[in-house]
Amino acid sequence: MNHTEAIQEIIKVAPESEEEFKEIYKTKNSFMVINVFTKQIQKLIKKKDKIILINCLNKMNEIYRKGDHTLKNAVESIFIYSLDSMIFSCDQVYKNLIFEKIPVGLQKAYFRQVYKSGL
Repeated sequence: MNHTEAIQEIIKVAPESEEEFKEIYKTKNSFMVINVFTKQIQKLIKKKDKIILINCLNKMNEIYRKGDHTLKNAVESIFIYSLDSMIFSCDQVYKNLIFEKIPVGLQKAYFRQVYKSGL
């Protein structure tokens, strides 16, 4: 999967992101695409929209699994890196729910990044 295919997949689970992708500069590369999707997920976390959030987390995992090297790198560099800051202000119960629903592939990437940084 490349970044153009990822856009089509993201729009299926987060149709409201289609408007953002109409701005051409946001579709030029994998990092911009994942950045838009990460912001969508952040909005869902703030709205506590659990059902769509879970679908989006699953889609992010699919992009991570099936994506080309650049997409995988973008997911790790943008989504995984910003995960802590996205859930920082959530109460503990909601944080736990989010981490329970994050697919195993993304969890492993998250733990790899946390342990690699020495935290």
